[in-house]
Amino acid sequence: MGSISSKAVIFRDFGGPEVLELVEVDVPPPGPGEIRVRINAFALNRSEAMFRQGWHPIKPQFPSRIGYEAAGIVESAGEGAEFAPGDRVSTLPIMSLNACGAYGEYFTIPAKLAVRSPETLSDVETAALWSSYMTAYGMLIELVKIERGDWVLVTAASSSLGAPIFQILAMLGANVIATTRTRGKAEAIASMGASHVVVTEEENLAERVASITMGKGVRFAFDPIGGPIIGEIAELVCPYGAIVLYGILDFTPVNLPVMPLIGKNLSILGYAMLLDDQPERNERAIAFIREGVGKGALKPMVGKNFKLENIKEAAQYFDNLQQTGKVVLVNS
Repeated sequence: MGSISSKAVIFRDFGGPEVLELVEVDVPPPGPGEIRVRINAFALNRSEAMFRQGWHPIKPQFPSRIGYEAAGIVESAGEGAEFAPGDRVSTLPIMSLNACGAYGEYFTIPAKLAVRSPETLSDVETAALWSSYMTAYGMLIELVKIERGDWVLVTAASSSLGAPIFQILAMLGANVIATTRTRGKAEAIASMGASHVVVTEEENLAERVASITMGKGVRFAFDPIGGPIIGEIAELVCPYGAIVLYGILDFTPVNLPVMPLIGKNLSILGYAMLLDDQPERNERAIAFIREGVGKGALKPMVGKNFKLENIKEAAQYFDNLQQTGKVVLVNS
């Protein structure tokens, strides 16, 4: 059992989609505790774009492979891997980006970073599952305590985390106010489960939130944007509520909204899904997601599919924030 030749995406310098190259690489055989996976589908994630652009805290070792979320079939397994050839598997949110390579046909990874794929989901759906749903679980279930009837604000709701957040909030009995910049995505967001959708280019967010909540405001706000919008969000959160930041799309420096923070006893919480951070939480998340998938309450939303050879087009589509739901690439 030796190395095999595989098509894979690499990049040799920081930049946009133009730096991505589809090349032939050698994929090594699995060592002890490892598996080599034939990738049938893989998803794009914001942290990977930041890794490619040079914004991520982890820096690539050039030339670098890229990608950490995939679904496929175990081609071979090393000693002690607890998987066998032919097993359907998918990968957990691997944050050691230099050790990844999901943008391709094969990769060799530690078996501990893979799980058996849910039987009821296709590989395309499963490729869109673990990263988004584990992130949403960690924020909504472990970080804060959402109660039935709570009003929750979700900004940039067309992102890959929109559907997972809405679906878990529905399981919790919460009410969702979602935001999007343009009217074109509003209908899709509503179909994903948002109780109300505010188009911020056309509507006044503060007025809409006050009207919807009868002046009470939202108890929680979940924001992947950052930047000056944090001050606006703080005005919308009710006393003793919280703002959860789980991403950064706007790198503009922001002044801390001290007055509403103090005046309303608000909390600002940061969140990132680090796989090695809390192993017990990860096990709870996996169990919760499997149960939700089994009951039909959790269903990955794939916004658009591309083929591996169209990786630059897919990355450009993703970078331009055109998607509603997850962007997934498939190997033909």
